[in-house]
Amino acid sequence: MSDYIRKMIDNAHDGNVSEFKKNFDMHMVELMRSEISKSKPETVKGIFEEEGGGEEGPKAMGGEDDTIFADPSMSKEYYMTSFEHNGHEITLKKLGLGPTKPIVVHVDGKRWEVFPGPKVATKQAKSYVERMKAQKAQKS
Repeated sequence: MSDYIRKMIDNAHDGNVSEFKKNFDMHMVELMRSEISKSKPETVKGIFEEEGGGEEGPKAMGGEDDTIFADPSMSKEYYMTSFEHNGHEITLKKLGLGPTKPIVVHVDGKRWEVFPGPKVATKQAKSYVERMKAQKAQKS
């Protein structure tokens, strides 16, 4: 039994979900590396030896780990629509061109959050702007 599996069992027993996820991901990488190295050893050098050298992508607000792995440079966002709500400009952009592309929400020109579809993105963006307005009113 690998060290990752032992750690996963311990974390599941202790109820430590974030560490369980981390060890699960590491175990999956280990399995993928093993399978790829069996079939195409030259591929492993190009993929896995560059791990850890890059910069971490931008963080979205909220959640325990919202690193945006899909497009850290924000270079593949395609404009969808924009609208104004309570004096704040909200812009929706598609992340990539696939059939299940996520929607990136920008509020006042700043990247805010990523959602699975435009309806959810619009609803949550409006809710966020309302919360911002309420917090601003409380401070005054």
